[in-house]
Amino acid sequence: MAAKKNNQRWKIILVLILVPLLFAAGYAFSAGGAGEKLRQWFGGEVTAPPDGENEPETSGEPDDENSGEIEPGGEISEPPDKEGEGNSQEAEDPDKTPVIFIGQRLSIPGAGESSTASSKVITSGTVAPASGSKQIALTFDSGWEYTHTIPLLEILDRYKIKATFFPRALWLKDHQDLGREIVQRGHTLGNHSLKHPHMNEMSAADIREDIRQSTRIIQNLNGMQPYLFRPPYGEYNKQLLTILGEEGYPYTVMWTIDTLDWNAGNKMNVGGKSTLIDEDFIVNRALNNAANNAIILMHIGGDTAGHLTVPALPRIIEGLREQGYSFTTVDKMLPPPSSTAVVHTVQKGETLYSIARRYGVSVAQIIETNNL
Repeated sequence: MAAKKNNQRWKIILVLILVPLLFAAGYAFSAGGAGEKLRQWFGGEVTAPPDGENEPETSGEPDDENSGEIEPGGEISEPPDKEGEGNSQEAEDPDKTPVIFIGQRLSIPGAGESSTASSKVITSGTVAPASGSKQIALTFDSGWEYTHTIPLLEILDRYKIKATFFPRALWLKDHQDLGREIVQRGHTLGNHSLKHPHMNEMSAADIREDIRQSTRIIQNLNGMQPYLFRPPYGEYNKQLLTILGEEGYPYTVMWTIDTLDWNAGNKMNVGGKSTLIDEDFIVNRALNNAANNAIILMHIGGDTAGHLTVPALPRIIEGLREQGYSFTTVDKMLPPPSSTAVVHTVQKGETLYSIARRYGVSVAQIIETNNL
């Protein structure tokens, strides 16, 4: 009887010892670590740890090229294609990749027809107007003068006329408010060089740099690349025309009629005799030499005693209308350029790399074409 009671006592003690041990083993089994190995040995399924617990360290790089977030308007560098895929040019240095922004307009090289033909010198329009009508274009250059810009624009607005402006690019940079007024009022903007130099005396490298810098300034102002170029002083040579063609300027725009307003208030030799360039001379010069598709050269003036373009302009407009002329811009009197790059507007989340892949060109080509 005593032996039976002893056996029961030992069984109770054994249970009291084994229960805590089994509970501890079960916790270890569910918590991972050694228990995880036991589950693997016995065919148990290994589950992922809860969010934020025991997660493996990562390098911080996205799993794929599209998993990173892009700040609005920001540019991130995407990884190059795998070996043997796509264009090898994409291995750009991210630190040197230019920033692009939402809404920016980029010319895509090679997406349209391409041409390396030299720029064509234009002295008058070549597209015939509507049957039975006559058309003419007013153009205004500016090197440094600017104070009469708004009065001139207001006259054009009053007569509902659109004109073509060729301001020096640094003029646009210095007077961005006036440049925006020209564009917002619907006038055409052409390139008149960066600094108004004698371009037929420049090296090819200097010409190309001048054109690219001036193009960039105009693009930043109105979001579009100009394709009309007016050479300073009306000077050009074969080298300049070749480079202009390569840089996207199919037309070098000269003029049919020079009103000589740039020398207003002074005497000069005109037709073999000394002539005072006054308001009457400027008006008559335009009216007496008018012709269909003619291009009239005038200038934006400043506060000088000799500036007469603004007072002469209404008389010129009214006189030409009496002769049956309608007014247009130079670009509308010429065939559309055969070399017109596709223009892409940057959307949220796009990068130079993704845009280049979309059109099948290189990042370097987009950077060079847009002077980024």
